Amino acid sequence: METTTSWSNESLSELSNRNNHKVVKDTAGEYRWYHKLNGKWSIHSVKVFEDEATPLHWMHTWLSLWRGELDRRIAKKANRDRRAKKSILRSSKTSKKEKAILLSKLLTNHTQVEIANELSVNVSTLKRYLR
Repeated sequence: METTTSWSNESLSELSNRNNHKVVKDTAGEYRWYHKLNGKWSIHSVKVFEDEATPLHWMHTWLSLWRGELDRRIAKKANRDRRAKKSILRSSKTSKKEKAILLSKLLTNHTQVEIANELSVNVSTLKRYLR
């Protein structure tokens, strides 16, 4: 089963972490499922459960589905970024300086050395391009 939710990637990352969920017995002896997003615990399901096993089952099912969706989103973004990088590097109409600027914006988690290697230029040349 493939799901698509409106949660942001950050929220999905938090939701797919088992430590951000708990099932608690209330004063009436019923069980409630809570989640923690942005450091705040809140009720996840409005349904009240008579036993602890049912919300735990639901929680584990949804943890798996959220993790799958997050993994698909990350893979999709990685493929999109890879295609964009390939397009930038192949462009004959774009100068090395423009390519350096575009790559530095696209590859935010890459170091200047790695970007310079992609462009086949020295790091000092890359730094001059990015001024």
